[in-house]
Amino acid sequence: MVERCFIDDLNIYRPSTTTADLSVKLGCNLFQASLLEMRGITLDSAVSETDSWLNPDMEKILDALDLGIASPEAVALMRNLSSNSEVLVYGDYDVDGISSTAIATEIAMAKGASVRYYIPHRFSKGYGLHTDIAQIIVKRKFDLVIAVDCGSKDVEAVKIIQESGIPVIIFDHHLVEGTPALQDTMINPQISGDSLARKLCAAGVIWSWAWQNEILPAKKLNKMLDLVALATIADCVSMASPLNRSLVQKGVQILRTAPRQGLQMLMEKLDIVPSSLIVEDLSMQVIPCLNAAGRLDVADTAVKILFSGKNLESFVDKIISLNKKRKALSSKVLAQVDASEEPDYRHVLTNDEWIVGILSSVASRVCNSKNAPVALVAPVGENMRGTLRMPKGGDAVAILKELSPLLNTWGGHKLAAGFSVSDSNWSELRDKMEYMLSKAETNGEKEEILYWDPSELSLDIWEKGEEIGPFGMDNPAPILYSPYKGVAEISPLGKAGRHIKINIGESTLIGFDAVNMFNDTNDFEGWAYKPRINTWRNMTNLQLILDKIVVS
Repeated sequence: MVERCFIDDLNIYRPSTTTADLSVKLGCNLFQASLLEMRGITLDSAVSETDSWLNPDMEKILDALDLGIASPEAVALMRNLSSNSEVLVYGDYDVDGISSTAIATEIAMAKGASVRYYIPHRFSKGYGLHTDIAQIIVKRKFDLVIAVDCGSKDVEAVKIIQESGIPVIIFDHHLVEGTPALQDTMINPQISGDSLARKLCAAGVIWSWAWQNEILPAKKLNKMLDLVALATIADCVSMASPLNRSLVQKGVQILRTAPRQGLQMLMEKLDIVPSSLIVEDLSMQVIPCLNAAGRLDVADTAVKILFSGKNLESFVDKIISLNKKRKALSSKVLAQVDASEEPDYRHVLTNDEWIVGILSSVASRVCNSKNAPVALVAPVGENMRGTLRMPKGGDAVAILKELSPLLNTWGGHKLAAGFSVSDSNWSELRDKMEYMLSKAETNGEKEEILYWDPSELSLDIWEKGEEIGPFGMDNPAPILYSPYKGVAEISPLGKAGRHIKINIGESTLIGFDAVNMFNDTNDFEGWAYKPRINTWRNMTNLQLILDKIVVS
């Protein structure tokens, strides 16, 4: 969706003579050199620093990676699994959770074990390892429980399982406040891992741990990188990390060349050609479908798509249908948020009609568009469940920690977290959270944007720029700036006429849902646009997508 922004909110970077010198030194084009310079690479940068962007060596990085406290007992438990072992994998309902669940299940199955997985229902149970489920696990007498993307804070539930004699391994990446649930068999880099390890999602944690400890042959583990890529993209972890970028690059290549049957079917139904797959296809189409299962139904449906089996097409059709429903509901919630007229609550909003499962994506959009903290909350039984989003520089975890005496459960990351509160505490919590969010400090940094004439951007030039990707958190996709030169031929695009095509000299920008944004061009300063590779009927070209109208 196209937005308006003030030119004073942008930090417009212009290539200079030093950029040209960097281009010569590295043997790259000026566009790629500009992107590297914007990321701190200079003529004096070490070769290793430059290589971390252009040529990250995944295996070398993994060899040096420190995931935290060594866990020889966890290694022994996984290596000793056999055909006599019964294993339960306990996961979470987002894409990182289902990917981690699938990886843990595949590892245990490769050892010959009999494996079941369980993912709690988002509405009836919520996030985490629950004590009532722990009691059921004890009765089933599993030989091993593997918790992924959760469990670090679930002290009581883990204690119940362990005291019955069932060992537990936890692979997690969430921040831990207070005493963790495990010591010897918990792999969570947030506790004592190095900086690269702390940037991993849960799927990245379990996969990297399995690689380092040679739990399976490298060839088998490499085939699971498609799941790591999906989780890494979905969980918005740092793409400034050379390890995360390597994992995604290799995982996307697997999705292009040898996708799982269910994922291939999903891509084909979404009109994605696997061989031409780009990261944006995953983030904008595939991942929302996988997420929709846990948001509006049960996450098990999405997990089933990751394995070969019967009724794959029906499962694929179901998550596509759920995602269409999610989009419709999200649009309704977004409209209600925009129309909110509660003067006392600008940051903490609620509505009895809202469904908890769709609130996180809406909250992210609201937070990004307003560059302000937002919490969206909905009733679930006798409790209120919410999702909190913070702009860059904020700390959602610190806010929830301060409010924790009023909360039933809470957890997450600095920029995204979830919580639940009883009805009896809701009014007090809302007032306190509203006050804290209104006073929350964010860095207020200007958006970095590269001055680049569209006529000087070809498909070949852009592909060299993409080598610095995949893009994401901390490594944003380049936004380019071109000044308005008084010439803009605007015409409608699409059957409904909601989109527009803007001819500016030799180049064309496409503005989605932007038909009503060009009533007055007197205050235009320029265009902010994003390049996108488009493949249609085996023809590939470069599209220039209007991102913002820059005004004075």
